[in-house]
Amino acid sequence: MLRRVWNVLWRCACAALACSLSRSDAADPFPAAALPGVSLNQSIRRYEPSGLVWHTRLNRLYSVSDGSAAVSARVFSLATDGTGVAYWPVVGDLEAICIADPTSDFLYVGTEQPNQIKEFRISTGVVTRTFDLDQWMWRTSGQGLEALTFVPDASSAEGGRFYAGLQDDGTVFSFSLPILTSETSTAVTFLGSFNPVPGLSDLSGLDYERTTGVLYAIYDTANLMRATTLAGGLLKEWTLPGKDQEGIAFVGDDLFIAEDSGDIVRYSPFQAVPEPAGLVTAAAAVAAAWLRFGRRAVRRRPTVRWRSARPAGAGVPGRTPRWG
Repeated sequence: MLRRVWNVLWRCACAALACSLSRSDAADPFPAAALPGVSLNQSIRRYEPSGLVWHTRLNRLYSVSDGSAAVSARVFSLATDGTGVAYWPVVGDLEAICIADPTSDFLYVGTEQPNQIKEFRISTGVVTRTFDLDQWMWRTSGQGLEALTFVPDASSAEGGRFYAGLQDDGTVFSFSLPILTSETSTAVTFLGSFNPVPGLSDLSGLDYERTTGVLYAIYDTANLMRATTLAGGLLKEWTLPGKDQEGIAFVGDDLFIAEDSGDIVRYSPFQAVPEPAGLVTAAAAVAAAWLRFGRRAVRRRPTVRWRSARPAGAGVPGRTPRWG
């Protein structure tokens, strides 16, 4: 009986893990309750927002505009209602932005052609150093770094790692940069890569939601948003309204999407992952429990040793089990 119970749990764990790592046949529709979106373009009509992040200490959205005939390339910030726009000119093909430590004075800006991460000091509006990623992310197509986010990790000397998304084939690269151990080093340590949706290109935005531990990726051409584990395992997919989506940020129940055509749109309320985000963790826990206890229990299952016995008043030998 015990063996059967553990076998069932083991199969459930394997099924849950397989489900989390597979791609859904079709994305869920975008939540109707969050529609229609509210445009913030009254203040940024000439901008080309590409990348988006929420600053929890300053309570402002930060984005980048990659430059056009009307507006030079710049880092800019605004309130969640679109007011109070402030900006700083920055040279480069700006495509993405993230925050590593909200208590610090720095933002990190991703550029394409060349593929780089620029450390940007908010108080002075100056780039303090640049990290070159071309060794790993350069592509002849010119579709390079398009998305950037930071994943905190208490065990890391640098406080975590950067995830940089490649537009060309959708690969996400992980890097460690010396943002805490040095103020001047531009060394880059490559940690690995994965593809959240194999075969799907035009990855245009990434956001790591720290309160839930979920990674979000958006795809411009496919109009798709995917919630994944940090290893790329599927949690949820949605179709994405709008067009030219190139940045994503969560602020509580509000989802903000930056559109390169000149807008930032707020969708609210948006429940990020309706089903438990802990599916993979739970499945792994069951699997670990089986490995630790289940096999031991099966190995120690009761054995039966028979001994002869003669029931009282009976003339025919019988056999009674002895459990041990």
